[in-house]
Amino acid sequence: MKSDARVRYTKKVIRESFIRLLEAKPIQKITVKEICARAEINRATFYSHYRDPYDLLQQIEDELFEDLSTRVVKKYTYENLTAITQRAFEIIADNIELCRILFSGNGTRQFLDRIMSLARETTISGWKAKYPRATKYQIEFLFQFFIAGCVAVLEYWVKIGMKETPIELGEFALKLADIWLKKK
Repeated sequence: MKSDARVRYTKKVIRESFIRLLEAKPIQKITVKEICARAEINRATFYSHYRDPYDLLQQIEDELFEDLSTRVVKKYTYENLTAITQRAFEIIADNIELCRILFSGNGTRQFLDRIMSLARETTISGWKAKYPRATKYQIEFLFQFFIAGCVAVLEYWVKIGMKETPIELGEFALKLADIWLKKK
């Protein structure tokens, strides 16, 4: 039990140190040596948990992604698409410090795209049912447009300090999608 607590503490310190470094510079410029110095651990300890800074970042992203996937997508259907979007924005708001870094130029763009694509199948099948006259290409274009728009809105929302609530943001994003589809 004691070793589990030590492992959790060590990983926490490594991650916090890494995140502080990511605030200042891109991952490409972060070394294991810097992480270890900031975390006050030796390199062997780092390597017992992670291969390199990219592996550390991947594990951090995977945990947040799993949280989003479990708490958002698996609980909702298309009828609750507003709730899906709002819940995703809430989880991002709960992890704002980490997300601010991950969404910046110091993180990786793939993570943000991965988040926004969580509800792909649910969203596309729901739009097909709701708008039967829309072609498969129109639905796919809409999804790509919706994802890109949500990513841009999300990045801007985080940048300006999240003045709107996740509920307001989720409703806004879905209204834009509905407006586009109704014109088709």
